[in-house]
Amino acid sequence: MENPSLVLAISKLAVAGEQAGFTLEQMIDLLDAGVEVETLLELIGLRLYGVRSARARSLASNWVM
Repeated sequence: MENPSLVLAISKLAVAGEQAGFTLEQMIDLLDAGVEVETLLELIGLRLYGVRSARARSLASNWVM
């Protein structure tokens, strides 16, 4: 059985990533290559908002909650 919260979080990550210019395939490839989810969130935050670590993590927490 799927966890609705997890499905929603992944959906939000996918939407944010696409808004930042990543394709789903690129995000999956990054994760498969060993990039941590936190790092992917920072990359998305950097592209969307031009921010780094602390701010990106803050924004990321809003995307996945």
